[in-house]
Amino acid sequence: MNRIEGDVVITGTLYAQAQQLPASSVGNTEVKSTDPIAAGKLQHQRKLTVAQPNTTATTETRTIFVATAAGTLKSFEAGSIAACAGAATITVNLLKNNVSVLSAAITLNSSSTNRVSQAGMILTADFVDGDWFEVVITATAGGGTIGTGLAASLTLNETAEP
Repeated sequence: MNRIEGDVVITGTLYAQAQQLPASSVGNTEVKSTDPIAAGKLQHQRKLTVAQPNTTATTETRTIFVATAAGTLKSFEAGSIAACAGAATITVNLLKNNVSVLSAAITLNSSSTNRVSQAGMILTADFVDGDWFEVVITATAGGGTIGTGLAASLTLNETAEP
């Protein structure tokens, strides 16, 4: 192998049969909009939301995402426009294929703050093509007033579809 020490200026086109670039040497600024990278070579970040209207939260289960490729869950959070009062609670859980991926469901109660989301701790972050994700919402009055305007958000990174 030959080695060139110092700077090299090439005024024409450089052709090479093979080239090995150092890690982190190609970033966003090196990719021209006129010569983009194919979508199949990228990882996609998605932020998906399940929201109820600004009325009393109701108990329900909703599909939030069905995977079309492998990926990783990054975060899950939930909050409400108006917090619960008294002994009322809203629990929000994230299921993958009918099994919770959280260490515990998120509990919104009278200690929660209006319009401030609470994060859940994800225990099972990896997923594969075909995994089915649902948000399970359980609203319990318990002698209090259930909060309104519930929203839950899931952020994930998914590899490009095959």
